[in-house]
Amino acid sequence: MIILNSFSNLLVYVIIRKAKASDKKMVLEFCKTTFSWGDYIVEVWDYWIREGNLLVLIENNNPVAICHSSFFDKQVWIEGIRVNENFRKKGFAKRLVLKSESIAKNKNCVISKMLIETNNKKSLNLADYLNYKKEETWNFYSLIPKKSYKKPKVIVAINNNKIINFLLLNSTYYVKSWRWILLAKTNIDSLINEQRILYTIHDDKINALVIFTESEYFEKTLMLTLISDSVNGSNEIITYFQNYAIDKNIKRIQILTKIKTLPKIENLDKKFSFYLMKKEI
Repeated sequence: MIILNSFSNLLVYVIIRKAKASDKKMVLEFCKTTFSWGDYIVEVWDYWIREGNLLVLIENNNPVAICHSSFFDKQVWIEGIRVNENFRKKGFAKRLVLKSESIAKNKNCVISKMLIETNNKKSLNLADYLNYKKEETWNFYSLIPKKSYKKPKVIVAINNNKIINFLLLNSTYYVKSWRWILLAKTNIDSLINEQRILYTIHDDKINALVIFTESEYFEKTLMLTLISDSVNGSNEIITYFQNYAIDKNIKRIQILTKIKTLPKIENLDKKFSFYLMKKEI
């Protein structure tokens, strides 16, 4: 799609297309200061290029903005919206999101979702303008692997109604590679069969449960979706995975949870809170 804009009597050619490997250098250059710590785009660029769902907005032959999409279960997941700081306030992010939604509709998607940090006012304003609504609030914690000689009392879930009902009553999603996947009996069955669900009990009741997956994009990274109403249960699970990570040569653990405050544990650090945003398309 080619759009013709006029700024100060100058004609500027803008095109949105799939990103190419040759765009990488210029894109990473304007992404490197996205956050105070840098940006994760450098780690996922090659994966996203191979998937073929990375859009780039070109102004006068130069890439100045990007947006990535993933499609599953009649849903599009939109992420990685970046605009060169010298080309902002031109509506480029809006155009990329709308283009991603258009592609999603052609793939029979009916829902669009994205994740926005709770204090990112500019992105929240964009989402509001595009009619996205806040669905849930999630918290992100980082956990450094550490050998402990405690023996946490965690149980590997088996396929029964107790586990399935607990999950469906207490969580709508689990997190896989920073995408929120809707929980249903079919994928719960798969996660149980893959031994990806662990839990703790108190008085014969589940008081904490975790779904764990390994990131598809970030090397040696474990992602935990934690559900808990027990400090002791959370403690047991966190300690278990600190040991698990050491044994499996995992370098970092990322915990995603709707729990506002986790137990005070050495090497456990709260990073950000996010809104899960949703729109019918």
